[in-house]
Amino acid sequence: MTASDESERRVAEALSARASGAPRGTPRAARPARTPPGANLTAALLVALLGGAALGTVLALISLLAPGVLPPLG
Repeated sequence: MTASDESERRVAEALSARASGAPRGTPRAARPARTPPGANLTAALLVALLGGAALGTVLALISLLAPGVLPPLG
């Protein structure tokens, strides 16, 4: 049997399997679990909270350690 005979046989098998509706090849891997709808919002709010806390801490330290650097608010 030559290589072309083998490839023709494989093509014929694939076409007949496709025509019969049989599953082709290996089954696909399951999709990874999707993140819940609110997960991105929760992460964004958490990042904003941590950023605000860091900024507040830096401003508080500046006002305590170097008085007069920050302008008065009132």
